[in-house]
Amino acid sequence: MTAQSLSVYVQMSRLAWRNVVRNWRHSLATILAIASGFMAVSLFDGFLKELHERNVDGFTTRGMLGQLVIQKVGANEATADDQWRYSITKEEQDFIEGFLHNDPDFLRRVRFLYMVGMVNAGPYNTVFTSYAIDVKEGGEVRGDRWYWYTLAGEPLDQIKEPSISLGMGLGHLIDCESTYQGPSFLLEDGNYVPEKRPFVCKHPRVTLSATTESAQINAIDLPVTGLFDAGFREADKRAIRMDLAQAQRLLDTDKISMVSVQLKNSDHRDAFIDRLRQAIAAKGYDLQVDRWEDHPMTSYVMGGLQILHVFRNLFMTIVVLIGVMSVANTMMKSVNERIREIGTLRSLGFLRRHLVWMFSVEGACLSLIACAIGLVTTIVVTFVIDHMGLTYRAGILAVPINLKVRYSVGAWILSATVLGLLATGTAWFCSRRASRMVVAEAMRHV
Repeated sequence: MTAQSLSVYVQMSRLAWRNVVRNWRHSLATILAIASGFMAVSLFDGFLKELHERNVDGFTTRGMLGQLVIQKVGANEATADDQWRYSITKEEQDFIEGFLHNDPDFLRRVRFLYMVGMVNAGPYNTVFTSYAIDVKEGGEVRGDRWYWYTLAGEPLDQIKEPSISLGMGLGHLIDCESTYQGPSFLLEDGNYVPEKRPFVCKHPRVTLSATTESAQINAIDLPVTGLFDAGFREADKRAIRMDLAQAQRLLDTDKISMVSVQLKNSDHRDAFIDRLRQAIAAKGYDLQVDRWEDHPMTSYVMGGLQILHVFRNLFMTIVVLIGVMSVANTMMKSVNERIREIGTLRSLGFLRRHLVWMFSVEGACLSLIACAIGLVTTIVVTFVIDHMGLTYRAGILAVPINLKVRYSVGAWILSATVLGLLATGTAWFCSRRASRMVVAEAMRHV
């Protein structure tokens, strides 16, 4: 491209910007439509990003699943039907312990034991379904933010004597209620202020009964020292938390259901899984190793997030279509009103491609202005939402969580790029026909 030709395109770009500024009222509806679409997509994507990170943190840290889970082959599908057939034996546990403590990427592990039985408190009887855990190691995996997991009372690792924590829903069924009346203790990240909050149980000790591997009925009597949120409302009505040693005593077993593993560096997970699978195969054990997100406890939630991402993409498609129609309407109207101007520019020696360039730049400028307005509005609205203290239950949660929106830079760049290219392309398409008019006809156009 010669310097003279480049100078023409620069001149036409300046003319395009002047037209946008002078005729901004004609383009206001288009600017607002694109800005609103940009803001809607950005906020939706920011909400999904926050929801995804909250769930990852909820399962890996709060839920103590770490980066991977070890269990019997087929346990995902059949544990509830035949718990003992799909339990990890003491010999297999010793193998797992030896491998983990000799691997340089291993940090800590938590053992889980699936339990089903009855809770008895005075005249109240109800079913429980939950996992017992290594209390100490579980607290270490939860870390500083989630080590205090109780809404009322104290966590198990803060109590010296054997005890039990109940889900809030289960506690309500047997007349255990929080009596806390103070200010909100829900922190910004969804965790709780670490302090002992009062609760009252009409029967402060409960009896757990369950069927052992040998088909006997065992029972254990424990004090209730805390109420916690099990996450989902239905799970909360059946959830208990107790130490693994007490659960094994109740079930008269030395078996466990699964082991979760936390690594020093999550980026090394795939290599660690490969090494562990090779060691399992060499021993001939019937064990499988899954990423935490592939476990049934998490897959349905992560699958729900994938559905929301599909909705996000559909939503963005609708926004793009609205933006394209708005730009097309504005540019077609602008072109029709400026046919004589087009004829004048052609008579002065400007070529068709110069005129198409001018209108294309106008479309690009409209999208640039709209996306800038949408970006500023998105940042302001995100800041307001994050500081309003709004909460929601999402229909299935036992305890409300804070409504938060993340700053999604990737969505900003993608939305601005897509909207800008489509606006420019639409303006280019709409201006081609007018630029091909005969100069004399364009000059006579009324």
